Amino acid sequence: MTLNVWGRAAVAAVMAALVAGCGSSEGGAERGAGGEGSAVKESVSASPSPVEVGGKPLTEAELTKAQLKQGDLAGYQIKALASPDTEAPPIDADDDICAAVSMMMFFSLSVDPEARVGQSVSATSGDTVGTGTSVLLASYLEADAQQGIADLASSVKGCPDGFEVTDDLKASAVKPLDTLDVGDEAVAFRLTGGMLGADTPTAYTVVRSGPTLAVFFAVDMTDPKTVTVPDEVVAAQVAKLQKTAG
Repeated sequence: MTLNVWGRAAVAAVMAALVAGCGSSEGGAERGAGGEGSAVKESVSASPSPVEVGGKPLTEAELTKAQLKQGDLAGYQIKALASPDTEAPPIDADDDICAAVSMMMFFSLSVDPEARVGQSVSATSGDTVGTGTSVLLASYLEADAQQGIADLASSVKGCPDGFEVTDDLKASAVKPLDTLDVGDEAVAFRLTGGMLGADTPTAYTVVRSGPTLAVFFAVDMTDPKTVTVPDEVVAAQVAKLQKTAG
């Protein structure tokens, strides 16, 4: 099954971090070697069995209400995420352990969302100055949300040595990171790679709260090799999402 990644809302931010531009591809990400596992909250399984439980998917209006707003998080500037009318390349997900993590380069998962919204969160003071974070909220049937994060966890675990999306877009390493104790389950990792031979480290955190996934992507202009998604951004966004969703 070839899945078109839903990178419309995030292509600008992702491509800026990965140098620029993106060609189309009819092939999939090349499989990486096995290695250490992904950091997934210990309270849940990395590969839960999806079941039809939980609330219905949030609408776009409900997701918008659940987003952080300017003033919600001290020391951060929050703005709408640019949304160019651009499609990311299709990625072949068949029998490819690296497919789910490669899709995250375009804020996509192995399942399609019912609705999604995005924004940028930039630190203006404190220890995270220089870190820019893109935040997307995406709603699913709960079984699909479970499956999407399970696929991502397995992909991070099985693809430590990177992958190739196209001849010009490759990753050289995928490193699992610790996650906060928020939401129902979470996956975090640092990906090193980019366009045209660039080796830019970027960080991702995905948190599931019921049928909604909060996706965070961060770049650090001051210390890129140790980039992580700021904990306070994750905690504040997930808390507001849970409060809004009830």
